[in-house]
Amino acid sequence: KQWYQRRVAITAGGNSKNTHIIGRLLLKKDYKLAIETILTANDNHKSDVVKCLNHYKETGTATESFEMLKYKRSIEGLILSSLCKDSKNFKGALKSLHHKQQTLYAHAYQSYVWNKTVSKRIQTHGLKVLVGDLVFKDNTHKSVRHVTAEELADITLSDVVLPLPGYDIELPDNACKTYISQVLAEDAMSLEDFSGPVGKEFGVAGAYRVLIYKPSQFSAEVLKYSDENEKLVRTNVDAILDRSFEAGNVGDKVAIVSKFTLPKSCYATMLLREISKGNI
Repeated sequence: KQWYQRRVAITAGGNSKNTHIIGRLLLKKDYKLAIETILTANDNHKSDVVKCLNHYKETGTATESFEMLKYKRSIEGLILSSLCKDSKNFKGALKSLHHKQQTLYAHAYQSYVWNKTVSKRIQTHGLKVLVGDLVFKDNTHKSVRHVTAEELADITLSDVVLPLPGYDIELPDNACKTYISQVLAEDAMSLEDFSGPVGKEFGVAGAYRVLIYKPSQFSAEVLKYSDENEKLVRTNVDAILDRSFEAGNVGDKVAIVSKFTLPKSCYATMLLREISKGNI
């Protein structure tokens, strides 16, 4: 069986390393620190952006920093443009971003909490189903119920779901409820921080995601090749142009070609990491 622990994406925008941190700051209404974090240079930024953000960090001058940017409609450009008009209006600077971008930050923090909670649960309990776990009531996947002791033998871990933290969720009735609270407490957060006007503003009602997913249509084959730039699979361009392709399967190097199907919000990189035990 090919199983893998699911992960929910936590990146959004150029400052992908800090996306979930920005989301937490927005939920705490710390707009100043959130904006400062967005305007912090990292390895994902291009050279002109790094120069611009470093200048802003050193001088606090939004106008000069904004002029250094080549692409002024970027996330950094929109924020700096807003700060040019009012250097202290950090919430206004955030609101200069598209609303979807704002919610992506908050959703990244939800995903971060979910990922850490799932890791703790599996490290502690392995692949066992627990009394009080949540499963979907039916195929509509709109509502959940708790697993009872009487049905443990009929439930697998691939049936179990865990909630993304939010203002409209039901919690597991077991240790996972505590794990969620513990992960939030590490960031001086609680479920209350997802409720009220700020919860509605950033769309953090919450949702349910399965812990483990079994890929469908899984297959793998070993191919030989000699050139690292050699094409080994039929590409999407080949399919569009209706071109056939067959790998040469000759050479002193060995490759494994895997094919599988995953649903929305499941990631091939996570599956490959599980198969390779992280050595990839």
